[in-house]
Amino acid sequence: MANTEFVSKFDNLILNPETRKIYGQEEFFNVGYWSSDSHNQQEACFNLMEKLLGFIPEKKGTILDVGCGLGATTSYLLKYYSSERVVGINISPQQIERSTVNTPECKLICMDAVQMEFEDDLFDNIICVEAAFYFNTREKFLKEAYRVLKPGGHLILCDLIFENTKLLGDWIVPQKNIIKEIEEYKSLYQQAGFQLSELVDATDECWKNHFRYLKSWFMEEFKAGDVDEKTYQFNVDAIDNLLSSSSMAYWLVSARKPLKIL
Repeated sequence: MANTEFVSKFDNLILNPETRKIYGQEEFFNVGYWSSDSHNQQEACFNLMEKLLGFIPEKKGTILDVGCGLGATTSYLLKYYSSERVVGINISPQQIERSTVNTPECKLICMDAVQMEFEDDLFDNIICVEAAFYFNTREKFLKEAYRVLKPGGHLILCDLIFENTKLLGDWIVPQKNIIKEIEEYKSLYQQAGFQLSELVDATDECWKNHFRYLKSWFMEEFKAGDVDEKTYQFNVDAIDNLLSSSSMAYWLVSARKPLKIL
């Protein structure tokens, strides 16, 4: 699928009023990390950011937010980094425009994650929240991330690994990003030059708990008369299919670009 077609479809998805209703005023768009004290989607999204940023021992230097969505993840980084140290990129001009409204203090650039227009060894850290599986391809992104990271720099991300495209469709997950085994996934980082520090299976805490919450959310919307029975049943059936599938996994990843050997 051409980038323009993907961007158009994804813009329609992320900017849909119903989508925005689920995710709240902070404008996140990820499944979040659901701990025992998570009451809603927004809190889960905050938790996910904390889990990922916990992989960076010292919050210093610069950080690049790849696939920054509507700017919520970029904005959250300001909790730890000054605005001049934070850069966000996204392939969608419309999402960058919205990000600029949500996070005006940061530098936000319309740019393809697999063809970054940055010089080598530029950033101390890179974060990528639930976006790598969209890129065409994940392998190219990892190589670019390695290139623009400084030696010793950290790449932190949460990523979805799909065995096939049946769950979400070809337009969301490029065929080249399909992963059959976790060793195949690990090798992508190693081939790019990274040292893997952490690889945490968070399928239940993130993916499944998000859809359990979403199922209950649709139930409340139906009870309140905000969605009709047909819409409610369609969404609940789709969610049940997602929850019962074993063809995907959700991983939290921390990788490091090795220091140069003098």
